[in-house]
Amino acid sequence: MKNLRIVASLALAASFGQASALDLLADYQKATAYDPTFQTAVAERQANQATANQAYTAYAPSASFNNTRIQTDAANRTTISVTQPLLNYEALSTFKQAEPRQGFAEATFVVKQQDLATRLLKAANAIILANENIKLNNAKITALNQQYFAAKKKLELGQGTITDLRDIEVKAAQAKSAQIGFKNQLDIAAKQYAAITGERPNVAEFVLTEQHGKVALKQVQDYIDLALQNNPAILVTKFSERVSELDVQKATGAFLPTFSATYTDSKSGTTNNRYTGVVVNLPLGASAYFARQGSEANYLKAKETRRDSEEKTRVDVEKLRSQIDTGFESLAIQLDAIKAAELSVEANTKSYEGGVRSAVDVLNATQTVFQVKSEYVTSVTTQTENLLSLMNLTSTNPQESLEVAYKYLFAR
Repeated sequence: MKNLRIVASLALAASFGQASALDLLADYQKATAYDPTFQTAVAERQANQATANQAYTAYAPSASFNNTRIQTDAANRTTISVTQPLLNYEALSTFKQAEPRQGFAEATFVVKQQDLATRLLKAANAIILANENIKLNNAKITALNQQYFAAKKKLELGQGTITDLRDIEVKAAQAKSAQIGFKNQLDIAAKQYAAITGERPNVAEFVLTEQHGKVALKQVQDYIDLALQNNPAILVTKFSERVSELDVQKATGAFLPTFSATYTDSKSGTTNNRYTGVVVNLPLGASAYFARQGSEANYLKAKETRRDSEEKTRVDVEKLRSQIDTGFESLAIQLDAIKAAELSVEANTKSYEGGVRSAVDVLNATQTVFQVKSEYVTSVTTQTENLLSLMNLTSTNPQESLEVAYKYLFAR
């Protein structure tokens, strides 16, 4: 009888640990300096910024130096020329593209930062799930061993059945086999985390607290308004649309005359010619017409892409807000289920001692405790990922969004 009481106590003791010492925000900073995928984003940002800076020079003066000598010359012929655009609609449109290109570079980079935060959180959740499954399954193995010895003793006293003993042996073997898989999952999850941060984590720190409360959330429409204003993915499409609009203007400028001031100093031997003037260029070419048509089509595409991004964002915000509300309610119900499952173990144990229930009934009740606790951990990690997704949709600061999810995950 004492062994059966131990089984019940093991089921009740298989709860969550204390708050961990894990600092997910510090690991995020490590990841920004190490993660290979993010490093490509850093390089991409630099390239986009260079393109923006190049656009700023569209109206800058240009200079050339030429030094030649041909057979009919007695000395080298040196020419220095400086040209300053005065009126050039195409160059002006290129200059105007600098600002949206700069915005595009920054918004694209924020999207990559958010992706890094999401990948890091998912990697942390994978370790948490593996850790909890190992702990719960280990408690289940211990409980099965105790149940086995209790059933064996009852069989020796003529009070039990060989069927109970064999059923327990089968479940114990299954649990031991599952433990190998859980440990392998933990090792893989730790390696995936290290691939992001550059350091293998201390998996013992990835432990959840027993309960998780709620996060104060805004109304759905408030989040939609914030998302339409701040969502970096939408900002990317807006900047792309503006660049495409200016591309149409550039293509139009290819039809218009350009005016440039020029200064030329040409010297050959003792002859020195200097002159300053205005150069007028009247472009003629059928290709410019078709180029403009292509630019107009790309502009229309960019507009629809931006509109599509806004519509999808509205739907995503509403969906996530609803899922988070449902998640809070579901977690509260699951906590009640855990308490009910623990009471069921105690009741089945007493009934077994009284000869009303079988050993398998106690075993099944104990299994239920571990199952509902595992489901609770899965729900908590899913809820955390939903929170991060909602924050990312409505903010341009990935670290602040990650902090909200981190504090909820570890109840800080």
